[in-house]
Amino acid sequence: MSNYLPPSIRVAQELTEAAVLHGAHSSVVLLAVKCLKRPRSEEQRNLMACRLAKLEELRHPHVVRYYLNSLDSDADEISIVMEAWGVSVASLVAGKQHCGKEFVASFAVQVLQALIGLHSVGVVHGDIKPANILLGGTVYKVCDIDEAATGSACYMSPSRARRHPVTSMRDTFSDTYALGMSVLEVLTGRQPYCELDNQCLVFTHVCAGELPRSWSAGSRLAYDHGSACLIAALLGSDSREHAACDAGATPRELLALVGLLWESQQVCVH
Repeated sequence: MSNYLPPSIRVAQELTEAAVLHGAHSSVVLLAVKCLKRPRSEEQRNLMACRLAKLEELRHPHVVRYYLNSLDSDADEISIVMEAWGVSVASLVAGKQHCGKEFVASFAVQVLQALIGLHSVGVVHGDIKPANILLGGTVYKVCDIDEAATGSACYMSPSRARRHPVTSMRDTFSDTYALGMSVLEVLTGRQPYCELDNQCLVFTHVCAGELPRSWSAGSRLAYDHGSACLIAALLGSDSREHAACDAGATPRELLALVGLLWESQQVCVH
C-alpha cells in the first residue's frame, strides 16, 4: 500500500486495518492523501501542526479520521493521510439527488454533532459547506479541517466576513452559521447567492448583512415550519451580541432544537 503514497508518508499497518476492504481476490485500502504547499512561516507551521495533532487524536463518528502527516519533513509539499469517506453533499445536490426537507434533519443533526466534537478539542472548522461534508450510506462526516480555512463567501457569516481573513477559536458561531447556509442549499437545491454573478459581489453582500434571495421573506413562505425555524436558528448564531460576547446558541443547544422541531412534526431524526 505504501507504494501508492508520497515518499514522505509511511502508514503503519495497524492504522489502516479498519480502512481495508477484503474481497475474494483483492483488498481495497480506503484512504485519502491530501497534498498541500508547506506553510511559509514558522508560526503558520506551528498552528497547522497543533491543529493536525488535535485532529489525529480525535475519534468522532461524524469527523473523517486523520492518521498522520509529513509536516515535519523538509519537502516543499506536505501530505496528510486521512480516511476516505463517501461523496460530497455538494455533488449530490448538484445532481439533484439530495435536495428537500427529507434530508435536512439527519444532515443538520450529524453535522452539529461533528461541530460539537471539533469545538470540544479547540478546533474551529472555518469552512463548513456541502463540498466539505461527505455522505456514505446514511452517515455524514465533515472533512477538510486541516487548514485554518478563510471560508467561502457564500457560506460566511457577516461578522466573520467583516474581519476577513482573521479567524480565531471564538469563531465557533461561524461554523453554525455556515451550516445554516448549507441546510438552505440542501433544502432548495441551489447555492446561496446563486443570483449574483461573482464571488466579489457575494462577499460585498455578505459584509453588508444582505441575505440570499433563497432566504427572502417571500421564499420562506414555501418552507415547512421545521426547516425554516432550523435555518433561522443557525443563521441567528451570528448575532452582534454573539459575535461580541460569544453568548449565542451553541451547537448542543441547536442540536436539541432540531430534535424538538422534528419531533413536533413526527419526522424521525437519525
